[in-house]
Amino acid sequence: MKKHILILTILFLNSSFIFSQDIITELNGFKLRQFKEAVRSEYKEPLQVNNFDDGFVAEIYLIKPDSTAYVIFEYPNWNKEIIFSIQIYGAFKEIDPKFKNINMGISESELIEKIGNPSISKDIGEYGKMLEFENTNYSFEINNNGKLASIKIVDNYNEIFPEPKVDKIPSLEKIKEVLNSNNPKIISEILSPEMEIYLADTTLFFKQSWENEINSDSSKIYKTISEIIKGINEIDVTDENQYEENMRLTLGENPKHVLKFKTGIKLKEIVMKWENGKYLIWEIKA
Repeated sequence: MKKHILILTILFLNSSFIFSQDIITELNGFKLRQFKEAVRSEYKEPLQVNNFDDGFVAEIYLIKPDSTAYVIFEYPNWNKEIIFSIQIYGAFKEIDPKFKNINMGISESELIEKIGNPSISKDIGEYGKMLEFENTNYSFEINNNGKLASIKIVDNYNEIFPEPKVDKIPSLEKIKEVLNSNNPKIISEILSPEMEIYLADTTLFFKQSWENEINSDSSKIYKTISEIIKGINEIDVTDENQYEENMRLTLGENPKHVLKFKTGIKLKEIVMKWENGKYLIWEIKA
């Protein structure tokens, strides 16, 4: 009996490992699905633009003037205004990619010690080798000197989390708790990088890197949210004249969850979208 229990325990641990997922959404201060305008605001004009046969577009921006370090942003053929992948290149330890507390230029052994063993190691010729990890969205390049030369993250959310789950829709109480925190870092966890706020005479969106927006509120997103949610705690969710929830259906897209505020406050509507295994705020109307 003890032997059977041991076998079952090992099988359970192995299955947990196999199906565990590690999705990283930020690299070098930017977040996947942010608008291209955020990249242009930070880096100005790209050094090079590559248009591929499949319709994808890649823009290269220098980190070092001598071209030994750079960052590449890729935009998909279905929406060339949002970031599909981010890759940072440069084997220099002074470069902090803001990825799992590692620096560029560390040795392969140091990387594996922090990240774990790769699922796949590919020879990429003059560039060294590529390390890939199952059930993740990131990969690394190790140059021929054995140093970490590249990190790339890619938007594979729809592959990892293809079906929206209703039980992942946050309650209004949870949304109120987060939005009332007045803490940009906490609030950012419930916001889509594509989020737009529709006001009477303007539309707000994230125009700087995710990191800069959290630290300085460059686009006034967090300030605006704090202003338009005033009074949200007094909304009676049981009164259909004050509040209701429903779904928005669009052909070819996952259903979106809609919260409608009918009276008493500036906030009129919150639309939530299935993204990276959770529902995030995608639109706010005031």
